[in-house]
Amino acid sequence: MHLGLRSELVACTSFCVDPPDLHRDVVIVGGTKDFDVEKILALHPTHIIANQEENTREPVESLASRVPTLVSFPKGPADVPAMLRDMGRFLDCSDVAEQLSQAIEAQLAWCRRTDDAQEHRVRFLYLIWREPYMAAGPDTYISRLLECAGWENAYQGTERYPTLSSAEIAALGVDEILLSSEPFPFRNRHAQKLRDEGVRTGSMSKIDGKTCSWFGWRTLPALEFIREVRDRSRNLDFIRSVPSV
Repeated sequence: MHLGLRSELVACTSFCVDPPDLHRDVVIVGGTKDFDVEKILALHPTHIIANQEENTREPVESLASRVPTLVSFPKGPADVPAMLRDMGRFLDCSDVAEQLSQAIEAQLAWCRRTDDAQEHRVRFLYLIWREPYMAAGPDTYISRLLECAGWENAYQGTERYPTLSSAEIAALGVDEILLSSEPFPFRNRHAQKLRDEGVRTGSMSKIDGKTCSWFGWRTLPALEFIREVRDRSRNLDFIRSVPSV
C-alpha cells in the first residue's frame, strides 16, 4: 500500500487485514497456507508477492512457474531495506521503495550508534501463544527488532518458535515478559495465570504484535518505537505494563 500500488492489487489472503477495508476491494483467495492457486490464476495477475515463512512452498512454486513471483523472508529489520528495494524493482516503483529503505537504514544506524551505551541489556521473552506457551526465538524478526533496543532474548536455543512450560519460563531469569496481541491475543488474565504458575519477572507487559512482527513499511514506525524504548519511556502506545493482581 505504501508503495502506491493499492489500485493495482487484485487479491490477497484472508489474513491480510490492513487497511481494514481491503477485503471489500480485492478477491480473497484463502489463507496464507491454503490459498487457491487456480482462483489466483483466474484473476490473471502480472506479479505475485509471497513470503517464505508464511506461505506454503509447493503452491508458491506452482504460481511462480506461471507468473513472475517475488518471495521474501527478512529475518530482522536489517533485511528489510534490501527486501523493499527488490520489491521496488519487481513492481517498478523503485523511487518510493528507495525513500522508505533509506529512512529505515537511518533508524538502524541510530540503533547501532547507541548500542554500546547500554549499561544493562534487558533480558526479554516475547510470547506469541499459550496452551502451550510459545516464544519468539533469537532467529526471528521479532527478536532482532527488540534487540535493536539493546535488549537480549532470554531464550538462547536454536528453535525459532520454541514451546516452553511455565517452569521453563520461570527458569530463564527474564527481566521483561512481553505478551503479544497476536497471533494469540493475550489479556491481563493470562498474565495473572503466568504469575499463578510461578513465573516471577521484573515486568510483564502487553505489546502490539503488528508493531513487532509486521515487516515492510511498518519497520519504520517499529524502529521509532524502539527509540522510545531505549529512552526508557514507559508512556508508550505499543507497550503497557500488566498490573499484578
